[in-house]
Amino acid sequence: MLSVDASIRIGAKERFGWQRDILAGLSAACIVLPFGIAAGVLVFSPLGVSFAAQGAAVGLYTAIIAGAVVAIAASSSFSITCPNISTSIIPAGFAAYLMTKNEFTHDLSLVVVAIVLCILLAGLLQIAFGLFGIARVIKFTPHSVLAGFINSVGLIVAISQLRPFFVFDSNTFGLVRFERPPELLFMLALAAGILVIANQIKKLPAPFVGLVGGTLLFHAMHTIAPEVALGPTIGALPTTFLSAPSLVKVADASVRAALLSVSSPLLLTSLTLAVVATLQALLAFRMVQTLADLPPHPRRDVIAQGIANIASSVVGGISAVPAPSAINASFRAGGRTRIVGLSAAATIFILIVFFSSVLAQIPVIVLNAVLLTVAVQIFDPWTFRTLRDAFVPRPGVDRRHAWQNLAVIALVMIASVGSSIIAGAVAGFGLACLIFIANMSKPIVRRRFFGDEIFSKRIRSSEEMGILLGIGRRRAVLQLEGVLFFGNADNLSNVVNELLKVTDMVLLDLRGISDIDVSGVTILVNLLARARNLGKVVALCNVPTIRFDFMGLGTDAIILADLDSGLEWMEERALHSAKSRPRDQAIPLCELEAMREFQSDEIAEFESMITAREFAAGDIICSENDDADRMWLLTKGTVSVWLKVENGRRRIASLAAGTTVGEMALLQESVRRSATVSANEDVSAYELSRTTFESILNERPAIGLKLLKYFTREMARRLRLSDQDLRANE
Repeated sequence: MLSVDASIRIGAKERFGWQRDILAGLSAACIVLPFGIAAGVLVFSPLGVSFAAQGAAVGLYTAIIAGAVVAIAASSSFSITCPNISTSIIPAGFAAYLMTKNEFTHDLSLVVVAIVLCILLAGLLQIAFGLFGIARVIKFTPHSVLAGFINSVGLIVAISQLRPFFVFDSNTFGLVRFERPPELLFMLALAAGILVIANQIKKLPAPFVGLVGGTLLFHAMHTIAPEVALGPTIGALPTTFLSAPSLVKVADASVRAALLSVSSPLLLTSLTLAVVATLQALLAFRMVQTLADLPPHPRRDVIAQGIANIASSVVGGISAVPAPSAINASFRAGGRTRIVGLSAAATIFILIVFFSSVLAQIPVIVLNAVLLTVAVQIFDPWTFRTLRDAFVPRPGVDRRHAWQNLAVIALVMIASVGSSIIAGAVAGFGLACLIFIANMSKPIVRRRFFGDEIFSKRIRSSEEMGILLGIGRRRAVLQLEGVLFFGNADNLSNVVNELLKVTDMVLLDLRGISDIDVSGVTILVNLLARARNLGKVVALCNVPTIRFDFMGLGTDAIILADLDSGLEWMEERALHSAKSRPRDQAIPLCELEAMREFQSDEIAEFESMITAREFAAGDIICSENDDADRMWLLTKGTVSVWLKVENGRRRIASLAAGTTVGEMALLQESVRRSATVSANEDVSAYELSRTTFESILNERPAIGLKLLKYFTREMARRLRLSDQDLRANE
């Protein structure tokens, strides 16, 4: 039974939950409003300034219809869908193309029909993507193509907003002169202000603040200085759905003939729009999944987006996609149910029906400023990281792969700006495919090692090293490079399966993998399952989880951070199977490598001179820059050696039971520790101070000589292991 207080709290939550969702919808509407108006104006901009009001209304109608449909049909309970600049540029480019055709320039209503039909076909294609699972394939589009597309959209939108203010004058020897300087300065200043708000005051919806603030400033300046021309407002917005009869016009024979004359670009534009809208939707769904920890339903959500775009086209609207900024705002405002999307749509509807006269006063130049800020913000930050990777040599960065990505991005942008978005996408896909084919022709296995040829950086006793050498052929390492895809994944599978016949463990080092497709991940999943069925292990290291999706490997997959961690893991597993002594049992002093040449009486005498020590897991045994005045003989557990670096610390080595640590302190005078040593687990050790060591050298030179001999032999062995490690990693 619930207590009275608990019942009251639950009742209050249910009572005020819908109010919270409505308020969250209002917050989302503040973001949707400027985007909807700006996107609609952008789509209809090729038709001239007289279509600004119609474009603004169309953008808002789309936000109402598509937003309501997605709120009802999508799996996510607080998704916000509205027109978007990156998708609106595609039908805008198609409209610009149509304006070069005589039959369309003589009847601009045909352009509107063609745009609406394009949106309808894109919606149908999205439904097909969802029904047949094509969305899963689309998300593996090379990111370089996506980055080039996104950058092209930003560049084209920026150019479209700036171009009217710059005129090429042949009478001034090719110089460019400014047109309407007051408007240009106003637009640039407002755009800069919106960007500052977006960067400095992240809680405020910068586009909405810019829209309202810019409109107020525009009219204030018009009142104070009417002689300063800042351009027109968008004008009266239609209060009825504009193009409900647009699709009906297709029944007219002359309209069908005009549309058939541009059928190829129409279909290609629809396909491009469907692919781009689906990709953006999938990215937004992933964000929703992360925010609310909701299970993904990409098929249903893509179908819902397709239905929304069809509904939008029926009433003469444009395309719509999930808006990450609006979704994030609604979630942070407490929105959790479908009321959020319906509330946002209702808010836009109320604005356009009851406050259309207010919206009509929005200046065109303010919308230009909003579009310019969107163009700046839309540039893909990954492009700038790739530029840095290509020009700045850094450890672990494949500059060749960075240059390949830059080539694809540049080609997409050049083709998009010089010709069309569609041409850019096609050119980018073509170059990405050629690079992919060139990369996939390389052998996937770069180098192959067995366990007696490559070792981890962990310093071990001669006994353990002898065991590892003796069973080294039961462990194998494959260093991979290039592209892992369906064409060579089977070859990798064959190599691993052959190794599993003669080994117990195979480690796949993925550091050199520059790209991977879904079939490559599938092969890895199958290899792991086959190894488990055989009672053996296939492990992975250097898995680039940021770039690739390895979710299908499962939670039981063994994934190590790097090659050294992988080698150490295999060695520990091999030693655990081969050694008779349990890991938690200390090694007697007489069995340590350092005592190999000692007589029993010397061991007893030496033991009386040293101190037994215990360290718990995580304890610092010695710190960097401490006085180097003692060393330790490890009898149980392992320790790590760390160096301070700029961003924290880096492990450079580890030492196992049976070895020594800190012996350099006894061989050098007046030195400080060069590294920090910490216990990885519970550690037992014998501690030998410098004072005691010097006493041994003076009073028991026979014992001191044997210790010096061990130190010399051990340092030589460690240098040899370091040399082998360097050769293995060339």
